[in-house]
This record gives sequence, C-alpha cells and structure tokens, in this order.
Amino acid sequence: MKIKRSYSIASKIAAIILIVVGIICANISRNESNINGIKIDIDYNNRDTLVTANNIENKLRTEITNIELLTVKEIDKKKIEEIVNSNPYISNSDVSVSIKGTIQIQAEQRTPIVRVVQNSKHFYIDNNGYYMPTSNIGSQNVILASGYIKGDINKKISLINDTNNMINNDIYKIYKLTSYLLDDDVLKHMFDHIYISQTGDIELVPKVGNHIVVLGSMDNLDEKFENLLAVYKEGFANSSWDRYVKLNLKYKNQVVCTKK
Repeated sequence: MKIKRSYSIASKIAAIILIVVGIICANISRNESNINGIKIDIDYNNRDTLVTANNIENKLRTEITNIELLTVKEIDKKKIEEIVNSNPYISNSDVSVSIKGTIQIQAEQRTPIVRVVQNSKHFYIDNNGYYMPTSNIGSQNVILASGYIKGDINKKISLINDTNNMINNDIYKIYKLTSYLLDDDVLKHMFDHIYISQTGDIELVPKVGNHIVVLGSMDNLDEKFENLLAVYKEGFANSSWDRYVKLNLKYKNQVVCTKK
C-alpha cells in the first residue's frame, strides 16, 4: 500500500517537473524566435479618427528598422510604448508580444474638447489640458473658440500645471470654461462657440437662437448660469428668443437683455 502511494506521489512530481521543463523550453524557443508582424488596436472613445494604425506602424518601423529580424527577447516594449505615445493624438499605450511573436499594441486616442482659432493658428485642447495639433485625417465636432485670443500654450505641459501662465491667458480660460460646460448635463448641449471680444469679454454663442450670451469674466460662473437658465425657463416662456440679440450676465444678480 505504501509502495503504491509512493509511486503515485513520484508520478505526480515527475509530471509536474515535465510540465515546468516544457514551459521553460517553450519560453526559450519563443524568446529566440523572430518577430512575426505588428498588430495595433486604437480605442477612439467614440470619437472621429485623428490617427490610424498605419500612422503608428509607419512611425514604429521608421524608428526601429527591420523589426521582423529581431527576436522576441530583443524587443524593448518600453521603447515601443515611448514611440507610440510620442504621437500627438495618442494618450497612452500598452505593448505585449503574443505566443506567435506578434507585437500587440493597445493604444488610446486623446479626447479633444475645444478647437482654438488664434490668428492663423488652429489647434485643439484635450480633456486634460494638453495641446493637440489638428489632423489631416479628420476633424472633431467640438466647441470652437475664436476672437481676440491672448496668451499661448506650452505644447509639453498641461494648462492645469502651467501655473505661470494662467491669470491673463485666454487659452487657459477657454479650457476651464469648456470643461465647466461639458461637466454640466444641461450646459454641454447649449453652446458650440466661445468668442473672446476685443475688450476681453467672454461671449458664448448658443446652438439655438440668434443671440449671444456675454459672460464677461470667469468669475461667479455658477451664479451667472443659474441666472441664464432662469431667464430661458421663465423670462422666455411667453416670448421668442429671436427678439433679443444679447443676454448680458456681467452684472451681479441680473441679466441684461438687449432687443433687436
């Protein structure tokens, strides 16, 4: 009985050893095998395309020549991620190598929230406050900002962290205002254009109606929009929006309406 039990235990141990040895041998063989192509998947977050898998693969093959001649163990996944993430339309990526030796790249497209037209320059700002160039592949249906826009944007630092460039920077104000609008379930559907006037006032162009909404500054936004929504709901209940060309929220606790 003891002999049979010992034999059974020895058989199980031998089987485990064989499995481990098999795995080790398979890994050694895999690490020595050549790369078998590149597969790239991009998560566009339900947005229009600004970058394609071909764009990323072409950049990768430019930076790492003859990549198929490399073995699996020679692949520097961190370097590949750095190359992919250097694309101005990619926020992050993850790189792995399949059992068959295919380089698999999972990437995520950045999310622009506003398009800025400043003099002859056109660019996006993404949801994290970073600069994004426009793309020749496609455009994004986002809020437009234009007018007499002062200030600039550091292409490598988020507007959130660029503390030396906030106070008099219209681009920072545009980003903060856009974020504010998009965070509100009602306001995010109401406006499609931010305009900076020659005097520096911030104006909004609604999607509905032929009037503009003058915010003035970024101060007291909660109060200003509460007053605006109250006018839309109560003040315009029995009159047409088309009777007015301007709703001014600059003044505390009031909305000054200018008729045509």
